[in-house]
Amino acid sequence: MLLTIKRKLYLPQLMKYTKYETRAIGLKRVYIRLQDLFLKWHSYHLLSLEQTVAFMKPYEIMFIPENTILLPEFSDCADPEKNIFKEKTYTTEGVYVWDYKDNKRKAELSTNGSVILQDKVLRTDYDHWSFYKDVRKKDTRPVKEVPVMIAPFSHFQEKVGYGGYFDYVFLVATKLTRIKEALPDEDLSDVIISYPPYHDKYESDYLSLLDFNPANLIDSSKYKVVSPRVITANSSHWHPNFGDIQVFKKHIEKKFKPVKTESNRIYISRKGRRQVINEDELIVLLKKFDFQIIEDIPRTIFEQISIYHNASFIIGPHGASFANIIWCEPGTQLFELFSSNYVPDFFVYLTTVMHMKYTAYYDGVPDSTVNYLDGISENMYISIPALETCLKNIFETAN
Repeated sequence: MLLTIKRKLYLPQLMKYTKYETRAIGLKRVYIRLQDLFLKWHSYHLLSLEQTVAFMKPYEIMFIPENTILLPEFSDCADPEKNIFKEKTYTTEGVYVWDYKDNKRKAELSTNGSVILQDKVLRTDYDHWSFYKDVRKKDTRPVKEVPVMIAPFSHFQEKVGYGGYFDYVFLVATKLTRIKEALPDEDLSDVIISYPPYHDKYESDYLSLLDFNPANLIDSSKYKVVSPRVITANSSHWHPNFGDIQVFKKHIEKKFKPVKTESNRIYISRKGRRQVINEDELIVLLKKFDFQIIEDIPRTIFEQISIYHNASFIIGPHGASFANIIWCEPGTQLFELFSSNYVPDFFVYLTTVMHMKYTAYYDGVPDSTVNYLDGISENMYISIPALETCLKNIFETAN
């Protein structure tokens, strides 16, 4: 009761403080300051990655060092003067597995999957944004106490941020595999896994392939999972640690080893955001070069792996499906199509570490007035004559 009264008395002072600070330093800084004040008021201490690593040192059971990769320069295939990617050196994060055990000070998960230990919120993924967004709400989740839980991810699934196939593979599945690798003598098949789920068939497919029971996945946004033992791991975000990729492939291939039966040229169509506006014309051109058209329809993990493993040349708009290039053989060509306002280098990185060939193209020039959220969803136009010249040059050079 006394705490409630204090909070009511504190609120007017906080609002008055906010009014003056807003004028002085602007809304964004005020918002961050308010978040920090709120968290301190509720005794939460949000750790940085460095602080998380230091705090969890006694519970560390695996570490895969960072890898440094030189990413080559790539010009637009239709215009050598248009530099799309500059040469740069990229270093991934080192990645960990931690096995926390304490019967007196149990771990719990926030709604977004963040691990809370002794009022400390671990930063195991990109940031604390999902935790910030949700911590202001009253927590009405029923408690589920379990002997052991695995907590592999700490963000809500959103259309713009997280929530796609690429994110699941490299931010969830690879961490689950790393945990298996760190505990080779322990049967984890019936252990509870908790985070905000992706709610897609590939999620249950990968869990089964990795010998986890999909029925043991608890939605942390609906239940507050508490345990004296939590196994968790950090992530290297959208440029995955190469050691992680190797471990992931090793474990998947124990259950499903793709067999090379063909050497196909394939076009990956997209039906969501980042569609090719003049795709009908593009498909007519690609068929002249013997490309197979892979429609954007639901497929099993086994089908996706097989399609990419049997590809010699892949072309399509930038999208999550290209996460499957980790199943390609070295020397396979990836030709990535972009809109001019969203040109990330995720697959430059992956093709480099997987020893593949890479080509890029976009029509026009970037528009500085287009914001990031619009750019990430922007559809694209492809110049058919320009692309035809690109393909002729690629195949003539190869021959």
